Amino acid sequence: MTAALATLTSPVRPLPIRALRPNRFSVSLYGDPAAETDGLLESVRNRGVLVPLVVVRDGDDAYEIVSGHRRMACALILGMDEVPGQVVKIAPGEDRRRAVLDYNRQRRKTFSQMMREADALEEIVKGEARRRQWANLAQNAGPERPNSDARRGRTDTAVAEAIGLGGKDAYRQARAIWKAARTGDIRAQSGVDAIDAGTKTIHAAYKDLRRRDRFSAGFRPTPYDVWAFRHDRAFGVPHPGSIPPAIVAHALHYFTRAGDLVVDPMAGGGTTLDVCASMGRRCLAYDLHPVRPDIVDRDVKIGFTPDSNGCDLIFVDPPYHTMLARRYPGAGIGEQPLADWIAFLNRLAVDSFATLKPGGYIAVLLANQTERDLPAGNGYIDHAFLGYSALIAAGFVPERRISCPMDGAYLPQHVKRARTEGRMLGQVRDLLVMRKPSHHDDSSDSPAASS
Repeated sequence: MTAALATLTSPVRPLPIRALRPNRFSVSLYGDPAAETDGLLESVRNRGVLVPLVVVRDGDDAYEIVSGHRRMACALILGMDEVPGQVVKIAPGEDRRRAVLDYNRQRRKTFSQMMREADALEEIVKGEARRRQWANLAQNAGPERPNSDARRGRTDTAVAEAIGLGGKDAYRQARAIWKAARTGDIRAQSGVDAIDAGTKTIHAAYKDLRRRDRFSAGFRPTPYDVWAFRHDRAFGVPHPGSIPPAIVAHALHYFTRAGDLVVDPMAGGGTTLDVCASMGRRCLAYDLHPVRPDIVDRDVKIGFTPDSNGCDLIFVDPPYHTMLARRYPGAGIGEQPLADWIAFLNRLAVDSFATLKPGGYIAVLLANQTERDLPAGNGYIDHAFLGYSALIAAGFVPERRISCPMDGAYLPQHVKRARTEGRMLGQVRDLLVMRKPSHHDDSSDSPAASS
């Protein structure tokens, strides 16, 4: 008897809440039901449980819930003693897991819940296929030669249809994202979170996954000192002030070698970490408010970590004085007065000089401040000049100043207003690259010169 038919033929009766227990398989797929009671709780409060729970006997006076975990959670929150239910007979094991999936077919699910369903369904489908194969072998007494590609295609199609994901192509993209996330890929997990939140499609997350080799296979760096690149969400996780990963990639190409150690002490969403992984560089990353487990919780104002000593490149994209302070969590240097910001740059330069190996490089990305929070009488603040002065004072030798213009964050109304008011919108941003002199300082110390 199917789960649906069992429900149709079972009478509804009151069940004591104390006798009910959740189905572990259901909780493993959909999570804590108490976390998904929004909207349903008020309905149960006003009208009671309208749809009976479906349960199976689990002993003389106990029942296991097959369908209705969220209704049960609402009843518990509201202090109810009993709920309406239907007791059905469904064998434990695969039949009961199938029933849980069938009863939740019309449920609104997150991407993660759908993919956990897919994991379970694939196991069920594979088990069914094995049993059919054994039956065929027993009946024909000869080797079966199935088309493995066709079987894989049939499985994908069946599972995609069962979880409501569409065709097998969309399902295979979803599986690729899910598999990468389950193996610990932080960017893939960020993609899963974005799909769950409805801010990214499966196809967009899959494209991000596929683009991650763009700096390792056939990378063609620009030979100019203007790096006008756009953002690429395949690198780093969402974070205020994130930068185009191609800026980091070009800095690594020109000023490091494979295997070099790169340090990013203000790592943000981890763009530098991900580009280093793509290009075969080691990376240490820390931040005042880390958003990833591979970013160390540390404030660079107290200095670099000991394992940074002797590094080959320090890449820094600091939050500019007051420009993004309102979007960053907690207190950081971006909220400090200009005098403190300048003192921070000088301290950072001194600490970086002490941390880098002789001949190592520092790359600091700085933009002009033109729009907000300017001191009285100032038309702009040249952060690149402030950074240049701090680095020179610390003992660094200038290597390159590379223009990295902003990639157009202004809305059409901002442009129109600027034209009307006769203002210029800030697009100027520079990457200052400087070198710590080596003991035998000459041009051969440049990685680019010897590559």
